[in-house]
Amino acid sequence: MADQSPLRHIKIEGYSQTDEFVSPRGGGKQPPIRVRERGIHGSKIQEHLNNIKLEFETLKDVELPNGIIRDDAIYVEFISEFDFKPAFDSFHSDAKTSKYELLNIKEELIDGKVRFRINVMLTEGGISHFLSRVNDYISSETETPKHNRLISNLESIQIATLKAFWTEPNENPFPDEEEVVWWEVWFRKKLDIDHTSEYGKIIFQLGLVNAEIADKELVFPEHYIKLIKASPRQLSESIYLLDNLAELRKPKETADFFTTFNISEKEDAFNELQSRIENKTNEDSLAICILDAGVQRQHPLLKDFIAENSLFSYKRDDWGTHDSGSGIIGGHGTGMAGLALYGDLTTAMASTNNIQIYHQLESVKFINKPDPHDPEFYGAVTIEAVNSPIVSAPFRPRIYCMAVTDKDQAFYGRPSSWSSAIDKITFGNEDENLEKQLFFISGGNIFLENPDDFLNKNFYESVHDPAQAFNAITVGAYTEMDTFDFEEFPDSKLLAEKGGMSPSNSTSVIWENDWAIKPDLVMEGGNLINQRGDIVAPHSLQLLTTHKDYRTTLLQTFSDTSAATALAARFAAQLKAEYPDLWPESIRALMIHSADWTQAMLGGKNIKSVESFNKQEKRNLLRSFGYGVPNLKKALYSAQNSLTLIAEKEITPYRKEGNIKFNDIHLFELPWPTEILQETLGETDVKLNITISYFIEPNPGSRKYSNKFSYQSHGLRFNVIKPGEDNETFQKRVNKNTREEGEVGFSGEDWIIKEQYRNKGSIHRDFWIGSGADLATRNCIAVYPVSGWYRMRKKLEKYDSTIRYSLIVTIEAPEVEVDIYTPIRTLIPIEV
Repeated sequence: MADQSPLRHIKIEGYSQTDEFVSPRGGGKQPPIRVRERGIHGSKIQEHLNNIKLEFETLKDVELPNGIIRDDAIYVEFISEFDFKPAFDSFHSDAKTSKYELLNIKEELIDGKVRFRINVMLTEGGISHFLSRVNDYISSETETPKHNRLISNLESIQIATLKAFWTEPNENPFPDEEEVVWWEVWFRKKLDIDHTSEYGKIIFQLGLVNAEIADKELVFPEHYIKLIKASPRQLSESIYLLDNLAELRKPKETADFFTTFNISEKEDAFNELQSRIENKTNEDSLAICILDAGVQRQHPLLKDFIAENSLFSYKRDDWGTHDSGSGIIGGHGTGMAGLALYGDLTTAMASTNNIQIYHQLESVKFINKPDPHDPEFYGAVTIEAVNSPIVSAPFRPRIYCMAVTDKDQAFYGRPSSWSSAIDKITFGNEDENLEKQLFFISGGNIFLENPDDFLNKNFYESVHDPAQAFNAITVGAYTEMDTFDFEEFPDSKLLAEKGGMSPSNSTSVIWENDWAIKPDLVMEGGNLINQRGDIVAPHSLQLLTTHKDYRTTLLQTFSDTSAATALAARFAAQLKAEYPDLWPESIRALMIHSADWTQAMLGGKNIKSVESFNKQEKRNLLRSFGYGVPNLKKALYSAQNSLTLIAEKEITPYRKEGNIKFNDIHLFELPWPTEILQETLGETDVKLNITISYFIEPNPGSRKYSNKFSYQSHGLRFNVIKPGEDNETFQKRVNKNTREEGEVGFSGEDWIIKEQYRNKGSIHRDFWIGSGADLATRNCIAVYPVSGWYRMRKKLEKYDSTIRYSLIVTIEAPEVEVDIYTPIRTLIPIEV
């Protein structure tokens, strides 16, 4: 057997060139156009617009209450024909002062048929613009009239009511006319117009109708968001008259807390554990920052690793910084802290080895369940919570860990203000000197009422808000725990099989395909048993961690996606301690790159069989378990038979040349153990594993059906030269710019996960298994951009932005007498 002593991964500098990129992809198949009797249909749409024009003129003469003003605009809903997509991009203008602006798009399902409601702001000039389009449509003498898709696929146009701005799913009904509720109000930012004056106008008008306005706001590239308490009538009398209203959403109201059980341990065993702990930290050491309900830092296992000045609170004077868990709960924040520091204390207490700790803790108390209050603006609160420790210790590296979620949100993966705020935190801001951050979020828990709900409810209850955030590592739960006392729990059986889904795990199986794969990975979340039809949680099927009431109960059991998230943050801290200079994008990539699915997840099949999974099987696997369970040894180290290369690069995806075009493609020609692959491993199966990780800048809003309104600022993809493919053919396949006029590229893909499944979110992983001889020539990799709002939203002027990414490449051979590491290590004497 080959020497498997740990070998540090190899970071490569160079080995790539930058070329001009032209996407080889065409525009794709256009959706169908409804066949119409053009004169009749055009006249109907024309009449609808003329009625809106008349209403617009009438409204000018309506006398308003003293102090209330109306902007020169009207809100209109364009409603599509059933099962025909309208020309969404026709409702948006790139002009900085637009006569019309697309606000939101809603998809409706009625009796099995789909139609779209497009909410648009129109000025008087905007009404004339669309009337001219209809006139062109009617008067065209060609077989295919002008603006055919725009007009033919519309069914009607009508004045929008306030309800047209409500972008929540049907599960959240629009409030009654006089019902005073909290709203999350999305306002459209106008370019080159003073934000302060616009904001002042909104506040003034809301004040005239006695609406309550929260202090905080969230700001995104095209929206700013406020929390407002009012009735629909009050909103209609105030902000509905202004031209910058974009969306209304339901704010977050609750957070998940998880019931646990107390457990007593003998004092001598606890003291023995303490004697084996070696504190390797100092004031500047990496910190895991826990965003929760506070941490009891006086616990004997925590006090040396969380300083008094590392405790923060959203409302310090009212809440304090202590853990406010109550009842039989041993403190959610304190439980998270113990796991983030030590992992499962059951393992630590059973061992006799010394425990070396290289990271410290921080705590931000940003929820306080005993002190109920009106719905908070959790996106803004989370940004403030994240900034508190940065202000206190700006140069301390940190990892954020949060297991506070809202189970009533995250419908189908749609970004919320909260999840978008987390994407904003992780992306950072160079103008404000804010670094990119690594952020872990729990997927949120499923609560089962009876054993028969298991799996079915897990599959069909969504990952919770804000865990749909693209840039965060969303952590789900699986379990290896399968031991319990049959005498104590007679007539019982495990709920989850070993290696399978933990009973608490939520999934993104029901999400629309456009959204990111969540969870990204899974960690231990404990198990339950079915005892005569009742669900029971034996201590042996839970994790062990610190208890807030340490004077009476030192330890507690803990489980679910909270436990899994704390373990994942600890995993990342161990990686960061070994490779302190790696970017957050790289730490994230190494974790997901190291993950594997268990046999239980694969239904007893091997990893190569995933290639033959049908569409639904592959989708369910990814959206239930992400990329599987991360392996710390693989994430930390290469081996003689497992070579990992790391590249950290910057790329400029787009450029302005009149229109915004694609700009750079990176072509890697990696150092490769070609001779060993060909001669020693010629017919032996080897594995090529590739991950690319980057952070996107969010631009949220309910307009995703329009190509102009991507949520993500940019996207990146990778492609690899195929066996037997020469370099010139490879470049022609991935870059249209390298082809002669009229020449076509060659398609084809031999990956196991495949592009249609892996190309979601902002991290992409795939692997290939084949002979060493075939892998010997597969050292050429292309990294190139796809569209995002940096390219499509020209007027925001972000098209020349340079972004970062990490590329991780691993060659893994069977455990045979082979060394593929040393030849490459000799060529590249630079370690990470």
